[in-house]
Amino acid sequence: MERRKVAAGAPPRRPGRVKHERSAGGLVLKREDGVYCGLLIGRNVPRIWSLPKGHVEADETIEQAAVREVKEETAIQAAIVAKLSDIRYWFYSRDVKHSKIVHFFLMRYEGGKHKPQEGEVDETAWRKLDEMAGVMTHRNERRLVDIARSIVETRTAAELGF
Repeated sequence: MERRKVAAGAPPRRPGRVKHERSAGGLVLKREDGVYCGLLIGRNVPRIWSLPKGHVEADETIEQAAVREVKEETAIQAAIVAKLSDIRYWFYSRDVKHSKIVHFFLMRYEGGKHKPQEGEVDETAWRKLDEMAGVMTHRNERRLVDIARSIVETRTAAELGF
């Protein structure tokens, strides 16, 4: 690997900082007339459809953070049914490299009327589980829908708490 020469008098280049972040969220399902629907959040124009998620606070578990973030972003109370998967990715913001992991859970709708969190979310919507992947923006989150579909296909509604 070739090294770049530093101009005379220039300060030596410092290695870039990496900020490590953890978030948690969930795919909330409700079951009506034998059909599963999942809850999505929409942001920006053009609309970015994704799953509710947010930062894990220092004093909470990832499970507590997932339930809290779903409620904050959608006004929906949900309970965790199963672990879906983790999504890991890197991004840059203000010249800082970020390493992020998001822990996702399959959740069961417990109550509430969906409403977007002011200043954070522009829209919330229920979509049939079989149609969610076609609406969602992020490929990694579409993969979570596939995992959720395989769970509901292999477990009874009663086993999932519906």
